[in-house]
Parts: sequence; C-alpha cells; structure tokens
Amino acid sequence: MRYIIFTILFFIIAAVIKIDLQEGTLSLASFYAEEICEEQITYEWQHIGVRVQQSDTVHSLFAATPTTAPFPERLAEFYKANPHLQQQSLVVGEFVKLPIRKQIENKCF
Repeated sequence: MRYIIFTILFFIIAAVIKIDLQEGTLSLASFYAEEICEEQITYEWQHIGVRVQQSDTVHSLFAATPTTAPFPERLAEFYKANPHLQQQSLVVGEFVKLPIRKQIENKCF
C-alpha cells in the first residue's frame, strides 16, 4: 500500500513541476538568454567626382545628385571634401567632390 501512495504522490509532484515549468512562474524561456537587438540605421558619406561646367553652382550640383541628407549637413561635408572652395567660387573645368549620404542598415540575425 505504501508503494501505491508513494507512486501516486510522485506522479502528482512530477505533473505539478511539469505544468509549472511550462506555463507557470518558472517558464522554460527564463533559462535562455534572449538577445535584444534593435535595428539601427547609420549613414556613411561617399563622394563622387564632378567636373564643373559653365554656370554651375553648388545648388545646381546638389540638385543634379540628390540624396536624403539635409542641405546644411551636405554643404558642410562638401566643404570638408573641397577645402579649397571655402573662400572662392567654382571655376569652369575644375574637378570637385560631391558628397552623397549612403544608408547602412544593421539588421539582427
């Protein structure tokens, strides 16, 4: 008789532990560390070379090569790439670098 009572008690405790591990306070998911990953969007500047034509301005060159960057940021990057143009205007036939902002997506795997 003792064996039957101990066997029933054993199966009841095993069933309670199994249910508690699957659905209760000690879920199996808590034993595995999940990585929290957020997709991040970063930007990188690239430059393309352009030869200045007659009646070109910085605005017309920017309009010919559109990008998602705001104008003040793009203008600052333009003067970083072409520091000699800080105090002078564009000269016909001159080779300048135009900045284009490229989007880089960091995806979680």
